[in-house]
Amino acid sequence: MLELGRAAQERGFEVDVLAVDPHFQASIRGAGLGLVDLDVIRREIRPVWDARGLMRLTRFLSRSEYSIVHTHTTKPGVVGTLAARLGGVPSVMHTVHLFPFHEETGSATTTAYVTVERLAARWCDRLVTVGDFQRQWALDKGIGSPEQVVSIPNGVPDERISALRAPAEVRAELGIGDAFMVLSTGRLAHQKGLEHLIRAAALLSSELPALRVVLAGDGPLRGELARLVSELGLEDVVRILGFRADVGELLDASDLVVLPSLWEGLSISLLEAMAAEKPVVTTTIASNREVTNDGQGALLVPPKHPASLAAAIRTLAVNETRRMQLARRGREIQRERYTMQRMLDDYMSEYDRLLERAGSRAASRRLAVGQAR
Repeated sequence: MLELGRAAQERGFEVDVLAVDPHFQASIRGAGLGLVDLDVIRREIRPVWDARGLMRLTRFLSRSEYSIVHTHTTKPGVVGTLAARLGGVPSVMHTVHLFPFHEETGSATTTAYVTVERLAARWCDRLVTVGDFQRQWALDKGIGSPEQVVSIPNGVPDERISALRAPAEVRAELGIGDAFMVLSTGRLAHQKGLEHLIRAAALLSSELPALRVVLAGDGPLRGELARLVSELGLEDVVRILGFRADVGELLDASDLVVLPSLWEGLSISLLEAMAAEKPVVTTTIASNREVTNDGQGALLVPPKHPASLAAAIRTLAVNETRRMQLARRGREIQRERYTMQRMLDDYMSEYDRLLERAGSRAASRRLAVGQAR
């Protein structure tokens, strides 16, 4: 959102970002963007509070001179876009980073979410998905029209993979030394399938005694994953680091990246590993197949299958040539399609199209961006 805001500023927009998190607010101010401190959208569903938030946001937007409102994540895709439409904003865009339904969602729940998404799509002039698979999925479900739904793949900036310290220094800090380092980055949540990586490590611990698995991230499953590590006797094999701001240095120090996700919109962790030219093992979910060109840029295994994960890790641990081939191809794919500049250029083009379409109704070049608390 900050990158989008800065890019829009450079295009002559006046940009405000709606946010209530103090850390994000500081980042917004530091980026030189306007801040709207209005607590109107929260992630959890609370009908009475949400209705009041909708009314407050509608009143705010009706008094504004925004030419475009751009919402992110699921809840603002309903509340924010409706408020923008009721408030008379000329153009409304929503980015679907991940639909609330996915490969692991049951049919009844999927039907309910699809109904809501179809309704919310009516309030948008442009619905953006972060990959081609998600766009096709939306159209197959009747969410939006082919002219309305566009795919703008995620991108990663080069600074996300920069390293200021040498790999040996990072490995020394982690107590890994010359061991074969498997890295997994991301939120410690069910979606990421990390329990299956831990179980794969248990299958390999006697066969690959130099194996070390490093989990960088925090989240609701941290305690549960730590208990699993203890139950399997893997305290010397698996390290849970918690939140880390030095992802680039961890990538630089690693030998292999493993991302056993159960579902994704389009994985930033996968793009970062590919940009860092690291070999990757990940799952055969649709978005991963899209990003890796059906396995050209990574070794793909079925989700929720520790034995397959273990076999893939074993294969690459003993085959440096194969690791280098995957790493090079992954880097090529990322540079061809998933750069930050390409993503920003595509968004700016859509902003221009929305302004042109709105015509005289968009009297200013003011952009409001927002997501849920």
